[in-house]
Amino acid sequence: MEKQRILWMDIAKAFGILVVLIVHSGISLGWVTFLGGMFYMPVFFVLAGMTFTWRKEEGFWSFLKKKARRLLVPYFAYNLFLFLFFFAKDRLLTGNISSEAFFPLLGIVYSRNCLYDMNAAHNVYFMQILNAPTWFLTGLFVSLVIFRLLMQAARGDLRRLMALNSGVLLLAVLVHYFCPVLLPWSLDCALYAVSFLSFGKALAAYGCVEKLYKKPPALLFLAAAFVGLSLVNGSVNMSVAEYGSSMILYLLAGGLGSLLCMELSLFLEKHTRYLAAGCAWLGRHTMPVLCLHLFVFSVIGTLLGMF
Repeated sequence: MEKQRILWMDIAKAFGILVVLIVHSGISLGWVTFLGGMFYMPVFFVLAGMTFTWRKEEGFWSFLKKKARRLLVPYFAYNLFLFLFFFAKDRLLTGNISSEAFFPLLGIVYSRNCLYDMNAAHNVYFMQILNAPTWFLTGLFVSLVIFRLLMQAARGDLRRLMALNSGVLLLAVLVHYFCPVLLPWSLDCALYAVSFLSFGKALAAYGCVEKLYKKPPALLFLAAAFVGLSLVNGSVNMSVAEYGSSMILYLLAGGLGSLLCMELSLFLEKHTRYLAAGCAWLGRHTMPVLCLHLFVFSVIGTLLGMF
């Protein structure tokens, strides 16, 4: 049976994808871009944690197949489309077919933008066909698999889950600082993102979003804390394992930013009609927007250049 959608959750996804579009368009909106950049990826992991349901009777392989259909099938479908488009455009039409023409396939398999962090003098860039944002689908898949294993080990108990999560977080920190490369399918990032999933699970368990909505002074305090933590931590980019000055500070800033995004989404649900409905519609279609927006930007840029 399909889960009933919660409007403010879809609105929160819309906020996340809108920040993605702004950042990837190259538009700088000052504080909006900076603060939005702190939560625009974490909010999707937090929401995934909130809606995650562990069923003792559901086998691990059944769970794996369900998540593969939801995330991996679209991942490979969108990437195959982009590969065939650019292969036809840049290779078949020009007759310039060489072994390099198939290098993007390696990027699709590795599912990471580059091999080393962005500051490396000599890097290897894998995702060259405007498909870099699709890393999120494989990264979310891996993080959900790890989270499912933790939930099974904790037998659904939230306190046990948090204790196990602290061990995974420690492993994520060790991998980040001692592994010389960015791992395939964002495994290093997925270990880190499990903490956002756990945070989301805790928010849902205690009904924090609805409870905090009724406490404006607490929300103002959290907003001030979010801004302060963001300024101290600095800019981040989860896709290439850039977490600012501290991985722990980013967990706090990303978690708080996600929570505040949800509170704003709940406000829109309660006090607007058409805006909330429009945002919710966008939130329900974030996957195609995420996977194809760079391609669409490129097409628009080409058309504008022609005219």
